[in-house]
Amino acid sequence: MNDLQPLPAGKVDSVQQIIDAAAQCFMAKGLEKATIDDIADVLAATKGRVYHHFRSKNAIFFAVHRLAMQYCFDAVAPIMALDIPADDKLFQMAVAHAHVMMDTLPYQRSIRLGVDIYLRGSTTEAEREVLRELIELRNDYEDLFRDVLREGQEAGTVDVPDVGLAGRAIIGALNGLVDWYRIRPGQSEADRAAIADGLARTILYGVKA
Repeated sequence: MNDLQPLPAGKVDSVQQIIDAAAQCFMAKGLEKATIDDIADVLAATKGRVYHHFRSKNAIFFAVHRLAMQYCFDAVAPIMALDIPADDKLFQMAVAHAHVMMDTLPYQRSIRLGVDIYLRGSTTEAEREVLRELIELRNDYEDLFRDVLREGQEAGTVDVPDVGLAGRAIIGALNGLVDWYRIRPGQSEADRAAIADGLARTILYGVKA
């Protein structure tokens, strides 16, 4: 059975379409097994169309990683600018992050599976430099949560023993959604909203009565 579905008809050499197809392939087959041929099949195109924009599968993975992080920044950054208490801000950020994990699942699962493979595997110095940049980008994103935690500590609306540890724990728990979440037929936006809200509440407020 082929889990890879062709993308809607359109301009096949669109970089965005290639990255979308690659994310779908990486999620379905795994980063190591997915090939340029698989990506071309999803695009209903030739490998040459893919190679016209990307020199290698590694380069495509890095593009998937970068766009996955951009989706996170785009969802959370506007909340940072709100003039609301830090605990409310943190909750809204957590909900927004959960939505991104579901809405861009192929991207998020791809980078969750892929970074360790590349860090352990054989890469060039240029590729390792790109990986370092992407990891720094991830750290910058996590800093947004840590900044709000510090803001809450100062205002007395948040109480955590270690801001750095708390930020890592929150992001880690939210990212875990990509391991168990599945897109189901008939699932509504209200269903996703309930998952995002429930997950954020459980992570931030715990389960104690």
